[in-house]
Amino acid sequence: MKKTRQGGFTLIELLIGLMLTAVLLQALVPLLFASFLSWRASVSRMVIHQTARMSMEAMIRELRFASSISWPLPEQPASGIRFTKVDSAGKKQHLVFQQGSPSGINAKTLYRINQPGEPSPLTQNVVADLSFQFQPPRLVVVSLTITDPQTNASDTVQTSVTCVNIPD
Repeated sequence: MKKTRQGGFTLIELLIGLMLTAVLLQALVPLLFASFLSWRASVSRMVIHQTARMSMEAMIRELRFASSISWPLPEQPASGIRFTKVDSAGKKQHLVFQQGSPSGINAKTLYRINQPGEPSPLTQNVVADLSFQFQPPRLVVVSLTITDPQTNASDTVQTSVTCVNIPD
């Protein structure tokens, strides 16, 4: 009677295959981890940039229609701005944008305050620096730095806005 050999792998072949797989995984795991960290950092930078851009747009939209600016004094940079604008019904609104609440808490939060009224936060605990500089007769330069508290990624946006309702 003729003996047939059964197909399959020997123990040595399985161990060599397992060892090669382990070596490949050792090379791939750090690469995948680095890719994940890079992805997380880029998402953080994107969120910070969007927060800075949206906050800046909200301030510019209001400042563009300011009819008077009472603070800061001309050519003196400040971390807040107080101004008056006339709404579509002809009613005067007194508004403030400032870093930190009037009570001194949440120093890294950007607030919009409709006076008289409660502060309304535009951002939460991410503002590293906010600066307004009024340059008469109509120009306001705004600089805003946002920092992610978890990754320390930051973004600075700066722009100037012309207040169209301030007389020359």
